Amino acid sequence: MSMNSRREYIRAMKDRYRAAKAKKDKSRLLDEVVAVTGYHRKYAIRLLGASDKPIRPRKRRRRKRRYTKCLSVIALCWEALDYCCAERLHPRLVPLTEQLIRHRVVYPDREVLDELETISLSTLARRLREMPSPKARMVPRPRAGSLIKSKVPIGRYEWDEARPGALEADVVEHNGGVVSGQYVCTLSVTDVVTGWSQRRAARGRGQAGIHEALSLILDQWPYPCWGLHADNGSEFLAGHVQRFVAQRGLDHTRSRPYKKNDSAHVEQRNRFVREMVGYDRYDTPEALQWLNKVYELMDLYANLVLPTMKLVDKKRSKGKVRKTYDIPRPPLDRAIDHGVISRADQARLESMAAEINPLELHRELERLIRQGPEGVGDHLKAAAGAR
Repeated sequence: MSMNSRREYIRAMKDRYRAAKAKKDKSRLLDEVVAVTGYHRKYAIRLLGASDKPIRPRKRRRRKRRYTKCLSVIALCWEALDYCCAERLHPRLVPLTEQLIRHRVVYPDREVLDELETISLSTLARRLREMPSPKARMVPRPRAGSLIKSKVPIGRYEWDEARPGALEADVVEHNGGVVSGQYVCTLSVTDVVTGWSQRRAARGRGQAGIHEALSLILDQWPYPCWGLHADNGSEFLAGHVQRFVAQRGLDHTRSRPYKKNDSAHVEQRNRFVREMVGYDRYDTPEALQWLNKVYELMDLYANLVLPTMKLVDKKRSKGKVRKTYDIPRPPLDRAIDHGVISRADQARLESMAAEINPLELHRELERLIRQGPEGVGDHLKAAAGAR
């Protein structure tokens, strides 16, 4: 019996079932329905006793929408922090708003400030999902590096490393997918404890250029370093860099082959580089100078403004790893908490952080990226003509 035939049969038997007065008559009708349709007896009772009135859809009560007046301020704070996730933005909303007020970017009233102070993380995440992000997130492409034999020991930093100065280094190529010829590379260095990171562009990935870029980065590092960990690239395992590491008294280690997680912290910063300058090919002096100008602003933005989350606990339970992160803070705050920065440098960096307009710094960085190396080339030509 088809489903439509069963429905027609149930509608016909429903009138007879309701008209029956005696219990034995209803029981006899139920036996007949069960025998014909094959339904369970309790289900047949529900079908025969169901009302013919259409069921009205239940109206869903909707709560009044809250936190609408602070959306413009949230959008500016979100832009100032490079459209980060709600977990990183939420604890920085009020301090960042106060910073923008000091720089006369926003003029919120008391009601807007109250909404910013009381908005929950989940509500903030819903509001951010409603705001379109103009930033195109790019995922770095995996690239196989060359492996060479070396006497540098294989090792890695533990996830709970507590001594600031444990550096990871990596090179990002800007060849546009064509490895022939000479092109610009970016040396990226980050501290796994504080999150402090710096970048420097060099012409090619030869040992001389990488050694020069590494020297400039470590000379500008705000506190002493004790270790350098890199992958198996020949630029890090060459004589220039090894002598430099020995002179600085650094513990030099390298990753296991094909194990990118051994340098997970600097690999994350490589994604930051790709998001900013993309995958185009840069092979001119103008492009080299432009990249270093971008990295000057990017280093200020990443270390003094942009909050990061640090893993503080990791437990395995029933086959799952549960991770706990601390409150999102800029790397400068973590370095100060560890007490590794001298008083003079700390006062200088705190003064710089207080004077920075984070929204204007982010917009200036975006303008410089949109300008590209061509604008730098025009500027150089104009300067040469003036001379």
